[in-house]
Parts: sequence; C-alpha cells; structure tokens
Amino acid sequence: MPKPLPFTEEEMKQVFATNLIEYARSQGFAVEKSDRKTYHVKGHGGLYLFPKGYHHFSRGESGNIIDFAKEYQGLSFITAVETILGTRAYANTLLPLPPIPERGELILPPKSMDIQQARNYLIEERCLDPQIVDRLIGQGMIYQAVTKSKGTVYQNCAFVSFDKDGKPRYCSLRGMGGSRFRQDVVNSDKSYGFTMQGTGSRVFAFESPIDAISHATLMRLNGMDDTKDFRISEGCLSDKALTRFLADNPQITEIVFCFDNDVDGKDHKGNPHNHGQEFAKKCAEKLGAKGYAVYIQTPHRKDFNADLQYIRQSVIAKLREKQVPSPQRAEKKKQDKER
Repeated sequence: MPKPLPFTEEEMKQVFATNLIEYARSQGFAVEKSDRKTYHVKGHGGLYLFPKGYHHFSRGESGNIIDFAKEYQGLSFITAVETILGTRAYANTLLPLPPIPERGELILPPKSMDIQQARNYLIEERCLDPQIVDRLIGQGMIYQAVTKSKGTVYQNCAFVSFDKDGKPRYCSLRGMGGSRFRQDVVNSDKSYGFTMQGTGSRVFAFESPIDAISHATLMRLNGMDDTKDFRISEGCLSDKALTRFLADNPQITEIVFCFDNDVDGKDHKGNPHNHGQEFAKKCAEKLGAKGYAVYIQTPHRKDFNADLQYIRQSVIAKLREKQVPSPQRAEKKKQDKER
C-alpha cells in the first residue's frame, strides 16, 4: 500500500488561502504598509508582501506562502505547511489500521498411536535423557503428531505449552529423522512457553524446548538435581513467555539466560553479531533493573544440545577406544596363551 500524502487536498487549499501578510505578522516579522495591497518587511531590503505571495525587488524573486516560510524562516516543506496550518503532517491522511483478528482456539494435531519414533529422535539423535523425555511425555508436553499436507501424512515431534488451567496454548512441531521441518501450529500463543516445572526460585530461559531438556540432561549427567529449577523455552529470541511466567510465579528471584551462542552471526550490514548473547545481555539488563538476580550461561558450541551431543559422542568414543586392544596389549595376550 503506497504511503499517504502528508496533507489532505483540503489542507493544502487552506494553506494557499492563508493571508501571507497576516501569517508574517504572526511569525514576528515587522510588517509596514506600503500601499493599498502591498506591505514592506522591515530589515529585509526590497521584500514586499501581498495577500497571496511575496516579491523581493532587490533579488528579483517571487513566491507563495510556502516559499516564504522556506526562504525566510528556513523551514522544510512539511514543517512550513505544519506551521501555516497549526497541525502535524499525516494527522488526517493516515488510513485506519484494520482491527487485529482475535486468536482462534488452538487445535492440537492428532496423536500417533506409536510414540517410539519421537522417543528415538529425542533420545538417540538428540541425546536427551530417557527419564526426562518419558516424564515430559507422561505430562503431555511431548507427543508424536500426525499431520497431513497435500495428501501426504507426516510424523512430527510435538512440544506443547499449557496455561495455568492446563489448557494447551502453544504447540511447535519438529521434523524427525534428519528433517529440518519446523512449524508452529495455527493459533499458537508464544507468550505461553514450554515450561519444565521446578520447586525453587530460579528459572533458566532458552530459545527452544530441546535446549531446555538438554540443559536438564547435562545437570543430571553431572550428578545434579534437574527437577529443582524451572526451565522455560521462548520458541525464539524473545522474552514474552518469560514475562508471563514471572507474572505467574512471584517466588522467582533468579533468572539465568541460556540463549544460543551465535558466533557466526551477522547483522543486517554483514557485521559480526552474536544474536543470542546480545539479546541475553539486553534481557539481563532489563530484568536486573527490576530487582531480579540475573546471569548469562553461554553454551560452548551453538547451543546446549550441541554441547550435549559433543559430550555424549566423546564418551562413546572413549569407551570404544578402551575396547580396542593396543598392539602391545594384543601381543602380551598372545604370549600369555602360548605359555
């Protein structure tokens, strides 16, 4: 839609109908009568005003009321018209915004009769702790969704967020088996974040559910209780879900931002920009000013799932290395058998 003009046609007619002599006086110019229709402006040499314009005899130039405001008041076109009219640009030309449609009810995709593919995806591919995954499945926060598109049936991993009354308010779908598919279900409300419940006064904030579960898995691997702290996923770089969560949980006093480590990120000009960590700083500053104890926990790699996968793969590699006998060990075993 083209941008509207700064002033209406009626407003411009009013501008050119304005008496320049009266306007100049209202702006502090010293105007003295020269003859019946002409007035001289003191201090401006041969500048004479008429009701509909001006003429400067020394310079040999003429103009209308807008030209006068631009030339002798140093105003831009828009500011000149605003000054003459006593109104702001676009005040009467902006088109009314259409009403924001109300969000419809969230309808979750049907559940598959088999959850195994989703479990394998989360546990085998994403290296998440089986007990944590099964706990979230039991709470209805994770399930295997069946969706159809253009006659094709798809199986996706679904992450569900609920309100205080247990009503589903947000659902995100993630493709499995190497698929890069990601989609929010229609009518999802991202201000309801994927929330892993806790019992303490600390909440960890993440960009995605998988990162939140990865963080809990890493704590369990280090012998720590993963159920004490709350964890919430925003579903993107945002603080909408966290804002709602804090309003509903006044016992929270400590917030740890665990957003992605975008070391290869670029801004719109192509300059290096770590989107996740810069946003974490912004959020920490804002909520720190509100009295919360705030911290930033940065993943070593892209995100906490990447950290978790690296650790899992390193452990597996070391176990396999121990299982492969060295040449010296093999030779010793051979000699022991010969004896």
